[in-house]
Amino acid sequence: MPRIFKENKFALLIANVLAIALWIFITTILKNSILSENLQFYIYKIADLIRFLPPIWVTYYLWIIRKNKV
Repeated sequence: MPRIFKENKFALLIANVLAIALWIFITTILKNSILSENLQFYIYKIADLIRFLPPIWVTYYLWIIRKNKV
């Protein structure tokens, strides 16, 4: 991890928010272009899990796991 994120928590917060926004933007575009309207309900739920779980994992790693290692 770059030194600026270790020293400045505000920079880490901004990087985290931008990474999450970028991930949600890209996955939304892919979801809308790949999935059609006549799919079964569980396919949409799986797509939502793919959309929202990685940002939660990244946030958990950056703020909980890394905090214990420093």
